[in-house]
Amino acid sequence: MNEIITKIKEKQQLYKFKTELLNSKLTQEAELKEKIKDLQLEAEKADNIMYACRLLLEKLIFNSKMNLESFLTFALKQIFTDRDYAIKLNLKEESKRPGLEMLLVENGIEQTLTDSVGGGILSTLGLLLQIYYIEAYGLSKVMFIDEGLKEVSKIDTSRADSKDYLAGILSFLKWLSTEHGYIFVIVTHDTDVVGKADKVYKVYNGNVIEAS
Repeated sequence: MNEIITKIKEKQQLYKFKTELLNSKLTQEAELKEKIKDLQLEAEKADNIMYACRLLLEKLIFNSKMNLESFLTFALKQIFTDRDYAIKLNLKEESKRPGLEMLLVENGIEQTLTDSVGGGILSTLGLLLQIYYIEAYGLSKVMFIDEGLKEVSKIDTSRADSKDYLAGILSFLKWLSTEHGYIFVIVTHDTDVVGKADKVYKVYNGNVIEAS
């Protein structure tokens, strides 16, 4: 009889141990499920944040692109008054190194910017991009231009169809100076540029002197 009671007690203890072990495993599984659920929620939050950041970045890029297009188009229309110029920017995201393609639009026709585009437009756009950079980042509005206008076409009295684009860009720089506080320091040998300056300095025998 004692042996039977002893065996029953042993089975009861074994059952109790197995029950506790099972409950422990169930508790651990429940805790693990909760942790997995929490991690999934955190992952969803991270995905939502990443998505929101991507939308914001795309909007910022789009707005910056539109602002740059608008500025360049506005400036070109002030300088090249006889041409229906506009600038179109294409974001090239499909490449390994995303870039920006700039197209010149004239009368609705797009063309790539090369040396074949006349009037010194490449030099003009280079200067305008520097001005936009200054505006975008709030930098000092003092610009040094070292012979940067020599490629811009000016009046040729021997040709009836000659256009004075140099006068156009000088007028635009003058407008920026008057209305937006820019100071342009231009190094040049061109008397037409010198004639539009507020102040003229000359280098004589290694010294810089103000011209009378």
